[in-house]
Amino acid sequence: MRITTCPSCGHELYDKTARCPFCGTALPRQSIFSPSGGYSPNNRVKLLVIISLMLVISGAAFTMFMAMKMEETDKVQTEMSEQVPYQDDIALHCEKNMHRIMDGEDLYKVQYGQFTDDIDELAEFDSSLDTVCPASGIPYSIIVTKQDVHANCSVHGEI
Repeated sequence: MRITTCPSCGHELYDKTARCPFCGTALPRQSIFSPSGGYSPNNRVKLLVIISLMLVISGAAFTMFMAMKMEETDKVQTEMSEQVPYQDDIALHCEKNMHRIMDGEDLYKVQYGQFTDDIDELAEFDSSLDTVCPASGIPYSIIVTKQDVHANCSVHGEI
């Protein structure tokens, strides 16, 4: 509530008082929705319509944004699901290559009495061996210790 003055006696009154308690003068009713307060009933309807339209438009924009995000997420997930089997196939192929290298090492040892740590030398011994990782193109390495022999791929690990 706002404070106003009585036009007859000048006493301060609340703006929603119907009559001045001091002089009895009938006072015009004023409120924040009256024309003197800045908002007429017609303006109030316009304001409600504008606010409603803004809510509808923002709701539609939010719905479109979420739909685009979901579509983008689905697209990325589809691309990833298409790549994963391919990567799994490469890893499986690489593992088979390393097992073939280990089998080639066994045959090499039978023939020469020792293992080799040179992948190119082993490839000369068995020309059917793949000597590079299909994912990286980096040659496999052979690690020979006193107790073990391992084939190693810099991408997929060691066997």
